[in-house]
Amino acid sequence: MPHARSADHVPRGTAPHSAALLDAISARLGRFAEDAETFGIVLCSDPAVAGKHLVQLQQIDRLAQSLREMADVLAARDPAAAVAAIRLGDLRNALERVASH
Repeated sequence: MPHARSADHVPRGTAPHSAALLDAISARLGRFAEDAETFGIVLCSDPAVAGKHLVQLQQIDRLAQSLREMADVLAARDPAAAVAAIRLGDLRNALERVASH
């Protein structure tokens, strides 16, 4: 379920985010990626689970990759170059579309 956002915040585009905030978010996303990878490895180590839930395990891996890629963009000195370096095509394309507007 999507998280509801409060409408009484500073209008979009008017509140610059500090480097410290972006670094903290990046670090947290990186930890989430590590947790997801660890979770996937544990589940893959059980042949019964791996055989029965291969698609879901691949989704966990993709989630971990996406989190790591987004963390890299947030931490980058050159976000446009970081977006261009994203290996997951659909994520890269989505972020490039947003960045071009």
